Formats: sequence, structure tokens, C-alpha cells
Amino acid sequence: MDNSFLLQTQFLHKQNFGDNNQGLLNGNIGIAIFLYHVSRVIQNSGTEEMADNLLDKIFASLATTAPSDFGNGLAGIGWGIEYLVQNGFAECNTDEILDEVDTKVYKTLCDENLNSFELTNGLTGYLVYLNARLRNNCDPQAMACRINKELLIHTINKLDEIVSSQFPSIIKEMYFDLFWRFPLMLYALTQSYQLDIYNQKIEQMIKQWILYFEAYIPSLHINRVFMALVLNHVNAIFPNKRIEKQVQVLLFATNFDEIAFEFDPHNDGIRYGWSGAVWVLYMAKKQLSPDSINYPLILKTYNEYLIRFKSKLDAIKTLNIDSSPTNNYGISEGVSGIGLMELFWPDVFGVRDSFS
Repeated sequence: MDNSFLLQTQFLHKQNFGDNNQGLLNGNIGIAIFLYHVSRVIQNSGTEEMADNLLDKIFASLATTAPSDFGNGLAGIGWGIEYLVQNGFAECNTDEILDEVDTKVYKTLCDENLNSFELTNGLTGYLVYLNARLRNNCDPQAMACRINKELLIHTINKLDEIVSSQFPSIIKEMYFDLFWRFPLMLYALTQSYQLDIYNQKIEQMIKQWILYFEAYIPSLHINRVFMALVLNHVNAIFPNKRIEKQVQVLLFATNFDEIAFEFDPHNDGIRYGWSGAVWVLYMAKKQLSPDSINYPLILKTYNEYLIRFKSKLDAIKTLNIDSSPTNNYGISEGVSGIGLMELFWPDVFGVRDSFS
């Protein structure tokens, strides 16, 4: 059995990782999710105990004075708690536990003039939170469920108001970001669609945006692959010949030799670094049709990066690395992010040993 996950948890324990950031993408709730998944895979009670202690710390310090955003604030913490409960890692009534978080998110969405749809601190993050809250099999007549449904509708309407005017910025993006707002916003809307609450509106928005999908080609070549990937996903739910064609246009317009210059090869984190770029290519390899334009180049580039970054990955897996200068062990920039990628997609960084 590959023992790299056990090594990673031991590394986290030695670093005394639990700090005052309880957030999802850079803090303790994200690390706890990683530890719970590892404990389930390797059947290690010590790892589960580490996760339990970290979750206790999160509950003890959960305060509505914290920011409400998804990246480091209450929406992300609330999403993390819902995720743990819905996946059987924790037991609690989330409508009770997250009552004050719901209130803070409600006030933020209703009182603040949010013009951003970033995942970390904008409308997309709040939409992801609401999607999770409404997937918890809540009583449709319960107050929390009714309010969150109204908030979901409000958030989708707000996205409809602001997104169209920001499509031109696609051609101005100058660095790779796995949390890039356009694909993540589209993916979040497809998750909202599965809830069957505001489907006619979502369908209308997607149709309205097809013109913008066609008009604006991302400046970064890795983002062209990323956008092709998410449009392929959108097209599977909202079949449209123009969207299908745009997937191929984006792949045709991609210069795969340029991708190597569009992310930081020295950054191991999934958000801005090589591991995130490898994931985009891996998902394109898995989800796009082999008949797609430039599909052989997707495979070629992905395999080249596996070879190029093998020593870095081996160093991370054997923990022959120094701790991050920022002591960030979370999902966005730290060990937990790469670890979760390997847990969810075991062959993302090449063939690995079975867990069993």
C-alpha cells in the first residue's frame, strides 16, 4: 500500500498545523476534510483523532464576527461542515449548527452590493455554500430550507445581472488560477440546476451567454482548455450545437507549447501551481471525447508534465520538503490540496499503487 498519505498526516501533525484560520481553502476545515478522507482510506485511528480534534477546535472558535466569504470565512466553513456530515465523517444537525452562519450569509447577500463572482469572496462562493445547504435533505417547510431557497434564487438573479458585463475580462486574464471565476461559476450553476429550484432561469442564462462564449477567447492557453472542459460539462446538461462547437474552437485555438509558461513551475499548490495545471489537463483527458480537436496534444502535454514534475511530486509524497514559508498546509496552497487531488482522482499524477 502507498503510505504517502500516512506520511503527509504525520507531517501535518509535526508542523502543529492548527492555527487561527478556520477557513476552507487555507485553513483548518480544509485540512480536516483531507484528514478524514485519509483516515477512511488508510484505516488509521490516529489520523481520524487528529481530524476530530481539529473539528472540535473549529466548532469552539466558530464566531459570526468572522468574515462571511467562502475562501477563509463562514460560508466556506459552513460548506465544509455540510460536506463532512453529508459524507458520513461527522454527525450533527447542520440546520442548528449553521443557523448563525446562514444568518451571516443572508445579511451579506441582502445588504451588500456584491459585484464579484469569485469563488473565494464573491457570489460563486455563496452559491456553492447554498447548493450544499440545500442538498442536505432538509424539510422543505423548515425555515432554514425556505430561506436558503430564496437566497439561492437571489444569488442566481444577481449573477444574471453582473456576469454578462464581465465576459470581456476573459481576454485579459494573465495568470493561471484553478479557482478562475468563469468556469467555477458555470459549474456551480450546473449544481444548482440539479436542485430543481430555479431551472428555467438557469437555462435562460446559459442560452443568453452563448454569444459571449463565442465572442471571447481566453488569453491564456491553459484557460482555453479549462473553459473547453467546463463548456463540455455544461453542454452535457444543456445540449446545444453552438456550445459543442465552441468546445472544439477553444481546443483548436490552444497552443499547447505555451501552457508551460503560464503557471509557476516552482509553486506546488493546486491554485496557482503546476499541480493545478496538471489537473486541468488530466480532466480534459478524461472528460473530452478522444475525437476532439487536438486531443492527442492534450495527452502529450499531460504526460510530459507528469515526467517533468515527477521529482517534485515524489518529494511531496515522501515529505522531503521544507515547510511553506507561509506555513500554509491547506487546500489552496498546501499539502492538503495535492493530497485531496490524489484521493479523489487516484491516477491524476500517474499510475499509483492500489489503496487496498
